[in-house]
Amino acid sequence: MNPALIGHKPEAARARADTDEAAVRAALDAWIGAFNRADAAAVAALYDPQAVLWGTTATQLITTPQGIAAYFDAVFALQPVPCMALVEALPRVFGDVAVSSGRYTLTLSPAPHLREVPARFSFTYRRTAGVSAPWRIVDHHSSAMPAPLAALAAAG
Repeated sequence: MNPALIGHKPEAARARADTDEAAVRAALDAWIGAFNRADAAAVAALYDPQAVLWGTTATQLITTPQGIAAYFDAVFALQPVPCMALVEALPRVFGDVAVSSGRYTLTLSPAPHLREVPARFSFTYRRTAGVSAPWRIVDHHSSAMPAPLAALAAAG
């Protein structure tokens, strides 16, 4: 028998990977929930103290907890308050780091004058021991979906 396989339990590793992926999905769900409640403090609490943010409407990279909180305070001061609907997300876990990338629709106006902006995101998380939310955001990029390449070529 191969000594490297002694004590190796692929089922246990797979179960941990599934649990980690579910926890990363839960972290994303917590962020979306706090965003849709317009709770800037709850959103900001999901970020690591060393996190950086390229917000959808940010003109500069935000590099401090105070800057992240101020960004979301400004977003939630818009009237009506924006909300988002997740279109798709792909979480991946790499030990104590995880990445979740996907698409969402940002709604900026009330019906009947809806302004829906297709957008994309990437969150990078770090597993943090001893906190209520073990996956903390360390890097967040969000931007409006660009025009397809063919549309850009035709405009030129």
